[in-house]
Amino acid sequence: MSRPFRRGGRPLGLRREVLILLPVALLLLAVLSTFTLFSFRNALALLAEERRDEAARLADDVAGRLRETAGRTPSQAELRALAPRARGIAVTDREGEALVADGEIPSSGLLAPFAGDGVLAAGPDEVLPDRVAGRAPLGDGRWVRVDLPAEVLPAQQRGVDVLSVVVLGLNAALLLLVLSFLRHLMAPWETLIERARQMGAEQEPGEGEIEFLLATFERAVTSSAQVRRPEDDIEALERTLSASLQSGLLLLDRAGNVLAFNAVAAALLGIEAPPPGTPLAEALAAQPELRGLLEAAVADQSAPKRQEIAVQTAGEARTLGLTVHPLRRDDGGIRGWLVLFADLTEVQRRSEESRLAESLARLGEMAGGVAHELRNSLATLRGYLTLIERRPDEESIADYMAEIRHEADHLERVLEDFLAFARPGSARFQELSLTRLARRAAADPSLAGMEVRVETPEDVWLRGDAQLLERALRNLLHNAAQAEREAGGRGPVELGITSGPDGVELAVEDRGPGLPPEMRERLFHPFATGRRGGVGLGLALAHRIVTLHGGRIRLEDRPGGGTRALLNFPRDTIVTIGSESGPAPDPGREVSSGPQA
Repeated sequence: MSRPFRRGGRPLGLRREVLILLPVALLLLAVLSTFTLFSFRNALALLAEERRDEAARLADDVAGRLRETAGRTPSQAELRALAPRARGIAVTDREGEALVADGEIPSSGLLAPFAGDGVLAAGPDEVLPDRVAGRAPLGDGRWVRVDLPAEVLPAQQRGVDVLSVVVLGLNAALLLLVLSFLRHLMAPWETLIERARQMGAEQEPGEGEIEFLLATFERAVTSSAQVRRPEDDIEALERTLSASLQSGLLLLDRAGNVLAFNAVAAALLGIEAPPPGTPLAEALAAQPELRGLLEAAVADQSAPKRQEIAVQTAGEARTLGLTVHPLRRDDGGIRGWLVLFADLTEVQRRSEESRLAESLARLGEMAGGVAHELRNSLATLRGYLTLIERRPDEESIADYMAEIRHEADHLERVLEDFLAFARPGSARFQELSLTRLARRAAADPSLAGMEVRVETPEDVWLRGDAQLLERALRNLLHNAAQAEREAGGRGPVELGITSGPDGVELAVEDRGPGLPPEMRERLFHPFATGRRGGVGLGLALAHRIVTLHGGRIRLEDRPGGGTRALLNFPRDTIVTIGSESGPAPDPGREVSSGPQA
């Protein structure tokens, strides 16, 4: 059977806390048991005293009543009637002989328990082992004695006597056990004192043992700090990290000399690991860019931010991510530097390939959208031209030409939207009334009669390109009007402008079928549309225009059904909020940035 409970010959279960608390608990137990024992003895003594007082009061009361009979000796029945609870009652003469008695009371020796005159009480004791008695003078040489039962008190007193012997004996044994524990507890203290004296420390006269130990400890700490060098911590750090770290590690002291250079660092830099103490200029002679950066950090006592550097190793260009951490003392001074670097060449290559693949995928998606629209429109045009060729003289040729013109207009709108989204250019920023712009967009004839209700409590003037913002707003209104028609409604589409502490918010709401679930994550992607006949450039173009103005656009479900488009413009784009007169626009200011619609 294994013995997991020992280490170094000492039971693990008997911990130091138990060794300290056990004698305290034993001592407390001895005190409490002794206190309880003496409290019980005092309670029994008080109870016996109360019973004696009760017997004396009853005897005095009977004597008082008998004095009223003018010296007549009462009968046994009269005595019993005067003290029905008494175990015995008697009237005696001066010598103690009973003149009349009733109950369990001796006929002679009635005065033996008492000594003195007046009202007295006695028992329980050897003379009265199972009762208490009270005596009171009746006058003319006669006395009244009343005995009350007290069988329990003597038994309890005998039990307390036995219990006292047992408890006091156990407490004496506990005290001896505590003293033996204290001897073991004091052994480490005495060992510390002895070791302090063996170290050559001398206890000053009047100096206590605690002060002596503290002074010895402080001298030992001071001596250890003087012997330990700051480089010891750095060497310990190098031993801890070098074996397991997968990144390049370089440790430098305060002067910039190499303390440690792991194998990963040597492989990344394509150099031999220099021995400890090699100056930085010599260790990194083959990597001038890295050497210059670290020499500047050592000279300026600074730590450059994380950065990327290019290195050449055996004719191969690599990109390393570099981090420099200063190692500081307790007083804040620098004791050295920890330099970590990792090869980012493969990471950068994969990132570049991922960006290129994403760009090609987006370009392919846009090209596919344009090709789809062109193919459908060209097929429609080809169909109408075929009909004209077959029946060139019919009157319906005018209708065919109108449809051809309509398809041509559709193609022109697709190309304009595509170029507005894809072509970079300049936006003319000027002070404009967002309220007037919203009302002008709401009156667009191409909405085909769909009512737009504009709600704006005050005129809002901000800096932006009126043409671009109106185009974005018209796209949103066209989407809302079409959604209303798809749901069989007649409007109105609601357009509201509100101002808050963070800026201005413009909302376009419809009661259409809502956002298709499959389109929620691709709402602002080019040619992403969930509507039959839609191009999918309206939301993408609106998103680009709003972000060009530093704003934000999002679509969400409208409470009660439908869709809500929210355009937020930050506070720094707002010129003023107030009357519709507003400031005069300044068309001369132009900011070159972003797309041109």
